[in-house]
Amino acid sequence: MRSAETTPAETTRETAREMTRAEITRRLLGFGRRLRAPLATSVIFRVAQMCLGIALYGVGMWGAARVASGDLGVITPVAVAMIAIAFVKALFRYVEQYFGHFVAFKLLAMLRGDFYAGVEPQAPAGIEGRRTGDLLARVMKDIDRIEVFYAHTIGPAIAATIVPIISLSVLAVGFSPVVAAVLLPFLIGVGAVVPWLSHRVAATAAADLRRVRGDVSQHMTDGVQGVREVLAFGYGRRRLDELAALGHAGTHAVGRLGALISMRRGLNELLVAAGVTAVLFTGAAEGLSWQDVAITVAIGLATFGPVLGVEEFIADLEQAFAGARRIWEITDRPPAVADPADPVPAPVETSISFHDVTFGYPAEVPGLTPPAVAGVSFTVPAGKRYAVVGTSGSGKTTLTSLLLRFWDPDAGSISVGGTPVDRMRLADLRDLVAVVGQRTYLFNDSVAANLRVAKPDATQAELEIACRRAALHDTITAMPDGYDTVVGEMGERLSGGQRQRLSIARALLKDAPILILDEATSQLDVHTEAEIQRQIDDLAGGRTLLVIAHRISTVTGADRILVMDRGRLVEHGTHRELLAVDGAYARLHARQADALDDLGRGGETADEIAGQASY
Repeated sequence: MRSAETTPAETTRETAREMTRAEITRRLLGFGRRLRAPLATSVIFRVAQMCLGIALYGVGMWGAARVASGDLGVITPVAVAMIAIAFVKALFRYVEQYFGHFVAFKLLAMLRGDFYAGVEPQAPAGIEGRRTGDLLARVMKDIDRIEVFYAHTIGPAIAATIVPIISLSVLAVGFSPVVAAVLLPFLIGVGAVVPWLSHRVAATAAADLRRVRGDVSQHMTDGVQGVREVLAFGYGRRRLDELAALGHAGTHAVGRLGALISMRRGLNELLVAAGVTAVLFTGAAEGLSWQDVAITVAIGLATFGPVLGVEEFIADLEQAFAGARRIWEITDRPPAVADPADPVPAPVETSISFHDVTFGYPAEVPGLTPPAVAGVSFTVPAGKRYAVVGTSGSGKTTLTSLLLRFWDPDAGSISVGGTPVDRMRLADLRDLVAVVGQRTYLFNDSVAANLRVAKPDATQAELEIACRRAALHDTITAMPDGYDTVVGEMGERLSGGQRQRLSIARALLKDAPILILDEATSQLDVHTEAEIQRQIDDLAGGRTLLVIAHRISTVTGADRILVMDRGRLVEHGTHRELLAVDGAYARLHARQADALDDLGRGGETADEIAGQASY
């Protein structure tokens, strides 16, 4: 039974938003622990190549000072030394970049896998109501921003600490401790104080920017998927205006972030100039020779390079933190359902039992919104064919969702073969059931690949048998590439009836002991429906069959018919028994019969009338 509390998920989302930078850093570092060897290699070579860069400045300035003093003999050895240092530095730079980006892109793949692994157990309950475009922006763009942390943050942050320590030590030991002491506060100002002064505002601006980009992605996704409606209703100009408003919000966020970056860089340039000037005057005041003063100025100026690296990544780092928060807002949510701690084996017998089941969706308001299902009890014996009918919104499809544990009921229990479904592993439970729904989702892949969703190792012969049973084989063979024909995004290259028949073929291919037809023939013409119905009747032998009816012709031969009304089971019996009672089922039957009588007079098609009188 599902817990009535919904606050843990809300608390988790709030926690993800409120995680501090230190907590996010620890979590990201922990996630990358498996790649710490190549990451450490990247950091070591970065520190080494930056030290060589400072040495290059120092040696060059030393040589220039000696030449200025009249010692021309140092030109060749200094030039050779600088070339050698530059070559080694370039080699170290290559190694650092190679391992740094290897770690970054490997971890991006791991993060996307982790995102899917976190979202998949939540589906469909945990992602219902989520905007698909926004989810896509999170898994692609937000995770891409996290690459900054691994490729451009860890190494630069460590180098910005270690390299100045080495450089200051050289200045203190080789020239003057006072010069090193004077340079230190300017380095701290550039590397720590300036970023700290603006990090809160930068974090807010970065979060706003990530949110707006998610909104833009969702708007574009809606516009592309609904392009026919946009054109048919002249909605194009308004869609562009809405996109322009989102663009304006994004521009404002980028402007705020850009202003902060400009301010930080201006302050840093001021501190660098002040630091170099302070080193110059301090060296002179300490009585250093002009040659030594020149070398200390060169080393001091070069030392700002690694520290200024903080500025290079700090703005993007805020976006990386914002992206991480948006990712964890989704993945940290506990799934609505989960495998039991001590699962029991799947039953052999496949009867279905609902006992006093009550369920309301989380968005419903207790006490104000009626539950989707209230106090429903029935049993479908193994191998029998039961049907569920009722008006739209009566709770028919919710029964299927509860049986498959997409949700857990608020009260009551559901069992298969006498085993409570919440005692079984989700995979074992769902292996027992094949579902054909009214809304069929097809992947942008071949016909064969969409069929093999149900049975990955199915042979070509098995695919053809299933499609013949679904009256689809001849249609597929007439396509340019046959079973290798790509169906397009969401099956857009197929008609509604073809998509429905492919869904039926997929369920038949699974060959599960329990078959659920949730208005499965709603998009088929009467003749095709009759043909498929005969195949289903043949296949149903020995299987437990639950039919959520669209047309009355699909339920009259059921062993028992369950009539739902406003979430409650109000009648049950055979077709004849329910007509004799003259209740809700009889009224639905009479309504469809009247509609069919008007077929010839009204000029409507049978499909249109059946749709108006659907159950």
